Amino acid sequence: MTRSFFFAFCLGLSATAFAASDVQWTFGDDTMFNYILNSKSSDILYDGTLPANDPTLNLIIGKRYGVTIQNPVLHPFQVLAKGTTFNTDVVLLSMGGTTGSFESDSEVDWTDSGGTVEFTLTPALAAAMAPDANHTPGYRCGMHVDMMRGDFVIYGKGTEIADPIPGPIPQGPFVIDLEDVVTGLISPLGVTEPDDGSGRLFVWDQNGTVHIIDNGTLLPTPFLDVSSRLVSLGLGGPGGYDERGLLGFAMHPNFAANPLVYTYTSEPASGSADFELDLPVGVNPNHDSVIAEWQVDAGNPNLIDLSSRRELLRIEEPQFNHNGGALHFDASGHLFISLGDGGAADDQGNGHGEGNAQNIETILGSILRIDPHGNNSANGQYGIPATNPFVGVPGVDEIYAYGLRNPYSFSIDRVTGDLYVGDAGQNDIEEVTVITAPGANLGWNRKEGSFFFDPNGSGPGFVTTEPAAPIPSGLLDPLVEYDHDEGVVVVGGFVYRSSEFPAFDGTYICGEFSKNDEGRLFYVDGDDTLREFLIEGGGGVGIFVKGFGQDQAGNVYVTGSNETGTGGTSGVVKKIVPVEVPVGLSSFIME
Repeated sequence: MTRSFFFAFCLGLSATAFAASDVQWTFGDDTMFNYILNSKSSDILYDGTLPANDPTLNLIIGKRYGVTIQNPVLHPFQVLAKGTTFNTDVVLLSMGGTTGSFESDSEVDWTDSGGTVEFTLTPALAAAMAPDANHTPGYRCGMHVDMMRGDFVIYGKGTEIADPIPGPIPQGPFVIDLEDVVTGLISPLGVTEPDDGSGRLFVWDQNGTVHIIDNGTLLPTPFLDVSSRLVSLGLGGPGGYDERGLLGFAMHPNFAANPLVYTYTSEPASGSADFELDLPVGVNPNHDSVIAEWQVDAGNPNLIDLSSRRELLRIEEPQFNHNGGALHFDASGHLFISLGDGGAADDQGNGHGEGNAQNIETILGSILRIDPHGNNSANGQYGIPATNPFVGVPGVDEIYAYGLRNPYSFSIDRVTGDLYVGDAGQNDIEEVTVITAPGANLGWNRKEGSFFFDPNGSGPGFVTTEPAAPIPSGLLDPLVEYDHDEGVVVVGGFVYRSSEFPAFDGTYICGEFSKNDEGRLFYVDGDDTLREFLIEGGGGVGIFVKGFGQDQAGNVYVTGSNETGTGGTSGVVKKIVPVEVPVGLSSFIME
């Protein structure tokens, strides 16, 4: 969901001072021919195997580096503008008796404690390491200058892009009407319909209740109420903005034969999660994200049997925000679960390490695929499909796709099986990406949308002209994206598949939470262009868009309220009804 209303708050969560050094390397040697890298603290800045002879190391401007040499007297470490031969090297920093030209620079803050040196890579130092075409960033041994030599690759030299996507999102030509289905809810996040032929719609509210809409009427008794299990919602008090709650709800794909439902809830940290955080001493998780299974009451199809609850998995979360939360089944009966990067901002701070979303050894910042009826997981409560990309190789077995910031909303097209993922952006880019195969890396936090992203340490991150860190190969860029001139948070929707309006079949619909309670609704045309719907009668959506849903017929619904948070009774479910496709413009429909 949106984070713009609490942008300053989120920045405060992420603004942690760096330690004495952000990155540490330890070198041994083979007497006189090679430095041998024996240990590293960062896989981002060197992802090769150890030990490694004179490896090429990555540097990021603004980071502080610590280098330990196991035999510093014979092999003093030097930072260079590396020439084509050792005779043309320019020494900028040097361990031991030799003095480099940048050692007195207060911003570089060079320290030499004998066997360990530390320095900060400033823009000026980075520029001095490659002053012309004949010099490149590098390092060497001050005693064996012609043999013990290695290279640096410098990242973070880009400049901020002030307006990444100039121009507005085009409007039309398609016109829709919005029909109120029910009103009087609090903060509805989605709606679904089971395959049991009852025609009932089920809508879940962030505050912890699932309601049934039967023949257009909201039944007075909730189908399920998990509010007592949730953390206390509302920053600053009840009703305030929050990104926790009952975030996801899914019904078994063969509900008529297996009357089971699944929930994604934000619950108090238990201390016994299946997936735990690596937090500093004295720092506790903000909450647990919990996936549970429930059975319908045998005597009443409009109620859940509360005693039937079965917990599938529990995940510690470092901050209150970026929880993802969507649940969807595919045609094979696998349950997909979206998880955010853990919160704060820029995928930094306590519980984030070097970034959760790019770390396949952590479960956060990903979409999971599990089998609720299996038992080969570590806790025995669910199964892990053998075709998940990290089964049998390094990485979390449950991960299906990764590199996500806050995939608060996604859906699975019932015809193609493709995942349409709305990933809420940081400070610049909102995106929708289509995942067609397991193992996709959507790029966060190396990229925001299709743009390079700089987390910027303790400052606000930004999109930039050059990579701020090494870019993994094969990143999946968005289908569509827009910048924050247009909105604050994308809300992913569904592919329209209803026979009520055949000309609209295959069109992907999504929305914008909005900077106010007017909301916006978009579609993707046949040229993969994002366009804004025109609303019948010239009106607007009239709510903060918080979610979407789809019934068995393939119709699409939008949910939301007039409150940014979890209070009030302005929550509503609206049906999206296409009104017209202008003559000669059928090519705008997605194929």
